[in-house]
Amino acid sequence: MIFRFAGSDIAIMREFEERFGAGARTDLETTFRCSDGLCKLATRFVLGNPAQIEKRVRTVHGVNGPAVWIDFGGDDAPPSLDEALDRIAADVLATEGRPSVLLLGRYRHLKPDMRRLAPKHPALDLSYRTVHAAKGLEADYVVVLGVCAGRYGFPAEVTDDPLLDLVLTAPEEHPNAEERRLLYVALTRAKRRACLLEEGGPRSPFVEELLQAGGGIQTFGSPNATDANCPECKKGHLVQRANESGGRFYGCSNYPYCGHTQPACPKCGQGLPVREGGTAVCRECGHSVQGCPRCDGWLQPKAGQYGPFLGCSNWPACVFTQANRRLPAYPVRLRDRPPAVAADARAQPPRPTSG
Repeated sequence: MIFRFAGSDIAIMREFEERFGAGARTDLETTFRCSDGLCKLATRFVLGNPAQIEKRVRTVHGVNGPAVWIDFGGDDAPPSLDEALDRIAADVLATEGRPSVLLLGRYRHLKPDMRRLAPKHPALDLSYRTVHAAKGLEADYVVVLGVCAGRYGFPAEVTDDPLLDLVLTAPEEHPNAEERRLLYVALTRAKRRACLLEEGGPRSPFVEELLQAGGGIQTFGSPNATDANCPECKKGHLVQRANESGGRFYGCSNYPYCGHTQPACPKCGQGLPVREGGTAVCRECGHSVQGCPRCDGWLQPKAGQYGPFLGCSNWPACVFTQANRRLPAYPVRLRDRPPAVAADARAQPPRPTSG
């Protein structure tokens, strides 16, 4: 149902019995194409539309490692497509045969110069299609080009002529519902892995959603200037996530391959403090906190066995700690004091007793 411009309407399937009477439904839930990680990630993504017909797809084979690569590119990196193809070639060194690579674009004008690419990557069987034209096809690897935000991005922001709405089915309420299914089609053309090239504009909301969900994703290249690199794995970047109680924190985009997390701003609970000189400033509320003297992290209040102290946000990559000078005004017991205070107290010589 990715051809609304040709009259397709998902409501026909979603409201089948209301339109045609009683019927039996049989779900085709086994795929013989995608790897387990890619199948799980793509299914979770397409079901982000609550109106989508829910179907849990299973696969018959698995592939170790990430299901999706996201290449941020960057000024100092080689062209993203060449880097992605080199990465694919390296990934299949241990396999036999010449792997097929399907290059997909949201539009025809995204087709690269195939006469240049083919000789440069002789170990790969390359072909190009638009995502719409790729429905029903498959390849060992898929590379989706031009995944960015904007008028001609992915999801596309080009609106149809209002006159077309007079003859087409009504648009769905969920934003970018058909574009979401279109990216699902692109991802599931791959038998092993898919690669999204973030190039040509600002970050796509689809990429942001995938990064926030985490799991089965590995990132490469230089992220946007506003992104904070993960201090532990050095390859991913920090994206906002929510815990079960609704609290916000930041985790590495390479989760679960990197489990690093950081808390949100201690003042607003939403933004991520980013270093600017000796302090870190929250992107959301502008609140400043003390920077860590050993790394590019910031000091956050923590509670330990001996009371409150300050610890680096990059823990466990950085284990710097500092006594919290803002101690409570009321008296505290020795064991409740910060480690440095308790140690100083124990080091004092005993007072002499009288007579």
